[in-house]
Amino acid sequence: MAKASKGKYIKNKTEPILLKGDKRDHVKDTFYENFIYMIIITILFLGVYGFIFDKKLDLNGDNAYYYVLGKALSQGEGYVNIASINKAPNNHYPPGYPFILSMFMHLSDTPIFLKLINGIFLLISLYLFYYLFKFFSRSSKIAFVTVFFLLLNSHLLLYGTMIMSEVSFILLSFLCIYLVHKADLENNLFRKPHLYLILITLVGSYYIRSTGLALFAGLMLYFLINRYWEAAVFIAIGFITLAIPWIIRGQKLGGSSYIKPLVMINPYRAELGNADMADYFNRIITNVSRYITREIPNSSLPFIKVNYLSDISPIEWLIGLPVLALIVYGLYKLGRRGLIIISYVVTTFGILLLWPEVWTGVRFVLPVVPLLFFALIMGVYNGMNYVLARLKSKLSFNMLILLVFGIAFIAPIQSIHMKSKIDYPKAWKNYFSVAGWFKRNNIKDAVVICRKPMLFHVNSGTYTSTFKYSNDEKEVMDDLNRKQTDYVILDNLGYRQTYEYLFPVINNQKENFLSVFKLENPDTYLLKYNSTTE
Repeated sequence: MAKASKGKYIKNKTEPILLKGDKRDHVKDTFYENFIYMIIITILFLGVYGFIFDKKLDLNGDNAYYYVLGKALSQGEGYVNIASINKAPNNHYPPGYPFILSMFMHLSDTPIFLKLINGIFLLISLYLFYYLFKFFSRSSKIAFVTVFFLLLNSHLLLYGTMIMSEVSFILLSFLCIYLVHKADLENNLFRKPHLYLILITLVGSYYIRSTGLALFAGLMLYFLINRYWEAAVFIAIGFITLAIPWIIRGQKLGGSSYIKPLVMINPYRAELGNADMADYFNRIITNVSRYITREIPNSSLPFIKVNYLSDISPIEWLIGLPVLALIVYGLYKLGRRGLIIISYVVTTFGILLLWPEVWTGVRFVLPVVPLLFFALIMGVYNGMNYVLARLKSKLSFNMLILLVFGIAFIAPIQSIHMKSKIDYPKAWKNYFSVAGWFKRNNIKDAVVICRKPMLFHVNSGTYTSTFKYSNDEKEVMDDLNRKQTDYVILDNLGYRQTYEYLFPVINNQKENFLSVFKLENPDTYLLKYNSTTE
């Protein structure tokens, strides 16, 4: 391979490699071509999104918590949990997404409206994917095919219909990557706006989700490899300076709620204690196996089903390893041009592998799913062309052929559609009926202890909290007294903690829990609590 001066190309028979500082190798296409692709993407997205849109509030507690925090900010009460009687300052969720919610709540605070805002964010992200992937692949067809499948990705679509931070994080983090690709990081660095916009979007990503640390680490790795020393120093100092206020606030409120679970064997079983080096080693091995066989294949190809209740099977390895191989091959074929993608993916999984193995599911890997799928497409494209070249064929692989496989993505979308049209399960309907009793009777100042306090608060308007997860009956009772408990909900939602920690206390202290009413099929009790301190 011959040497080349800066800004030129080194060419061989297989691939042009872009050298540092070269911004000239853009895809030769027309406004008409891009316009047609954007129209197709928009129409398809609106059709699919409308098909799967769910008006109901999702049953995960996080989306209700985001709603409550956004409501507090919109009402000018500060970044506090207005569902708690003491309006406790929040230290778990970064304030970025609740702040976004609070801005839109001035227009409407209905969950449906806020869900639609996330849908708009997802559509804008798809446009951004197209232009980024067109640059990285040098092909508008590859970019379009990638975005076509991403808008059919049931995981992305699902989070686009929830009041959750994932989609806004994806939008801002990919905007940051886009700005890095557009920026000239060598010449007149501080006289151009791109560097400052990179810092703003990077810090904004961190304040939406703490996993923005992976994006920061990825950028640092990218800058250092390319020897963008000034940019690296500026972004590092700027990011640390702007992130410190949230870190200091967290320390004053008892420490990071993300660091604590990280050092525990199981964050849901505090009695097991903290992890040691052997635990971390086993955690990494377990996470590597699971990500290869489950999260990575399922997140990129949602029609691949996963059962987390069963052990990893040989067939999952037979699927996961080829998918991973194609992704790695696709990243490799991106060459130096794709270094920012490689850096971000590497740092993301570097963090995820340290997380407790009980934190399973696509949610944690979702921010890099567009990059993983793009790499998968690049792997398929280059792999097929390699095969054709080995067969001495004069043909090249036409990416549009892959669109036919979109039919495989229909089943997961149909599943989301079906769930959007049915009511809550009966146990949850009973739970929300009890919450509605407080609203119907205009009881706002009561403190209600329940398993899903945020969802209960949104539907009742009362103060709520959960019970202490402890097998020590006295500890649970003392906690109820400390929280000034008025009512307790004994539900049948199926969570282990209710049966293991709350039910034995109620059963052994019946004189302190008086039944107000009961809903059947399944049994759900509203109990009036008589404090043991009185």
